[in-house]
Amino acid sequence: MGMKKLNIAFIWHFHQPSYQSKYDSDFLLPWVRLHASKDYLDMLKRIDKFKNIKLNFNFSPVLLASLQKYAQGAKDLHLKLLIKNENELTPKDKIFILNNYFDLNYKNMVLPRPYFTDLYNRRAQAQDLDLDMFNLQEYCDIMANFTLCWIDKSFCHDYSNLAYLFQKEKNYTLDERKEIYEIQLDIIKRILVEYKKYQDLNKIEVSISPYYHPILPLLLDFKNKEIKDFENLPQNFSRVQDAKTQIELGIKKYIEIFDKKPNGMWLSEQCVCQKSIDLLSKMGLKWTVLDEGILSKTIKNEFIRDFEGNLENPFNLNINYKTKSKHSLNLIFADSFFANLINFGYGSYDSISAANDIYEKIKIIQSKLQNSPKENHILTIAMDGENCWETYQNDGTTFLEAFYKLIDEDESLRTVLVGDFVNNNSPEIIENLKSGSWINRNFDLWIGEPTKNVAWLYLSSVCADFDKYSKQLINSIKTPEDKKICSIKIKNAKQELLIAQGSDWYWWYGKPNESRNDGVFDYLFRSHLMNVYEILGFEIPQYLTMPLSDASIRALRNPIGQISPSLSCDIDDENNEWVNAGCIFVPDGPTSNITRLIKNILFGFDKEYLYFRFELNKNSPKIKHQLIENQIVIYFSNEKSRYYSPIRFVNKDENFYPIIKKHFSNELRFVFDEKNISRIFLNKAISYGLWYQNTAKKSKIAYKDVIELKIALEDLAFETKEFSFCVIDASNELINEVYPQDSMINIKIED
Repeated sequence: MGMKKLNIAFIWHFHQPSYQSKYDSDFLLPWVRLHASKDYLDMLKRIDKFKNIKLNFNFSPVLLASLQKYAQGAKDLHLKLLIKNENELTPKDKIFILNNYFDLNYKNMVLPRPYFTDLYNRRAQAQDLDLDMFNLQEYCDIMANFTLCWIDKSFCHDYSNLAYLFQKEKNYTLDERKEIYEIQLDIIKRILVEYKKYQDLNKIEVSISPYYHPILPLLLDFKNKEIKDFENLPQNFSRVQDAKTQIELGIKKYIEIFDKKPNGMWLSEQCVCQKSIDLLSKMGLKWTVLDEGILSKTIKNEFIRDFEGNLENPFNLNINYKTKSKHSLNLIFADSFFANLINFGYGSYDSISAANDIYEKIKIIQSKLQNSPKENHILTIAMDGENCWETYQNDGTTFLEAFYKLIDEDESLRTVLVGDFVNNNSPEIIENLKSGSWINRNFDLWIGEPTKNVAWLYLSSVCADFDKYSKQLINSIKTPEDKKICSIKIKNAKQELLIAQGSDWYWWYGKPNESRNDGVFDYLFRSHLMNVYEILGFEIPQYLTMPLSDASIRALRNPIGQISPSLSCDIDDENNEWVNAGCIFVPDGPTSNITRLIKNILFGFDKEYLYFRFELNKNSPKIKHQLIENQIVIYFSNEKSRYYSPIRFVNKDENFYPIIKKHFSNELRFVFDEKNISRIFLNKAISYGLWYQNTAKKSKIAYKDVIELKIALEDLAFETKEFSFCVIDASNELINEVYPQDSMINIKIED
């Protein structure tokens, strides 16, 4: 008897919020356009190489609408500059380019392009914003290179001149920059046509999300025990009809594009409660996908894994379910271990080795299911399908094609469309479905933090005003024309309210998530709330005109005075002990870099000590994963030192940070986990490129919510008080991140 087949459901999720402040305005951020040319179409077309591979994709409807708008000629601010005559660039345009055209992955997107790397490094090393640091042609080359980095190279087969544009790297003309845009535009126009074609051929299944990607459980009911802090939250917030409308509009958009009703709906951020399941079922949807943590809470069974991450018993996770209620639909639960491996683990590994590793892990699950009484099981790998590929070689193509090939050639593995599987396999019944999301099984990333709660208070207040003013307008109707105008106003204002319910605004407000675009997200959120009043013709409340939170662009800042902090590890620095500290630039992308270990680095000194403060990303899987040894290393270089030695950690990628080629005089490191931290290990370079362990007699380290260091200059034993340093995330002895990425930070301590 052959091995029992294992069904695998890949579900790649695509989602971007509304980046327009008004329906007909320019997009303020370019991420829909950039991901459209880098991820959406090539993620689909990869299956052309494999006869047996079937895939599932999910789109948020607001993203579908944005793609349609771009296909019809809509522009974003980045794009308008790309195709603008260089002689017409204003100082304001140049400032925008310097602040926004270097927001991309340094290792995999910048470093493979030597000339762009030089431009990037010049910008990164600049202490001040100097518009003359680049000439007009270089500004054009920055924009062209940035945009090309966001086009998948597989499209060179489709566009005859694209390979030439990739190779050129410098001296791009206006016509060539326009050609780059025309290629992007054509790719965008093809996306929805191709997805419909492949779905009609039964090669893929496309599911949908609620229209503007709201957190449905929070619209349906604030009285949820998963919300930990109710301070500043509205007392009786409930928008059940809005939740229904978000689902209905999502289904309507799907039908418009695919000429049929969807089978499945991916709940925004996989946030679920029983009421949301009831809604989906009532509206005729057949399945949804949730995180394994919700299943674990519901059936009161923790999924135990061995030291390599393999489940001891995969049975409960690899079947489909229905809830025991009047209205129900099929529930499948994603194996978060595989999603985390692809999202956060494999990017820094050799792609072929990573593909083999995940294939072997799948085979282990298959072998453990051979004695199951059920004939059919489903392993669900459901995850974001666009943001992680920046960390992979070749935009993830090498990894995915190797992975798909292994599955395609294994007759005992079968990729399935979720709708087909749930139609052909009877579900198990579960009772009392627990609430939560894919992150930490709760809603903490969207509510319960002070700034997030204020945002919900704003939304609640505007919702109440919308209801009140809509009634006033309806009561004032006197003629059929009045009725028509009133109906349009209320519909358009309601749309703005629905946009403001999207998950992204609350994700970015407050802690722990930060991005370089926090100010833009704050502006967009408040703009949509203000639009409600403008459309209905009522005065905009003053509080909506003020930024809800301070938005700052983090950059390299030198200390503005000496500091002598007490190592209190006060996360809010209420005593302003670090107010004069310097700050190291920790780059952010368009979405949360949840894998990044370090969120912010402050540094400073007095006459005897050097101080560091590391603000950590406590939601990073690295900190929570017991098998990962989190390690931060500070390398020093002093010109008067006799010996220099190289970095000892492994760089597994063909790309590398320029700084790691240097040799250093001193090395300071420490390891830590979620709760504990080691002592300081201080090493000094000796002959033959070796290191020996020195004693850190006076240096100290403290750890609570942040890590603070007090390094005695006496322990470093420099010949002078002029030296330089850099910081490396060397978790698991690998070079994961380097700060700064290009040059050392110089320190000179005056006596």
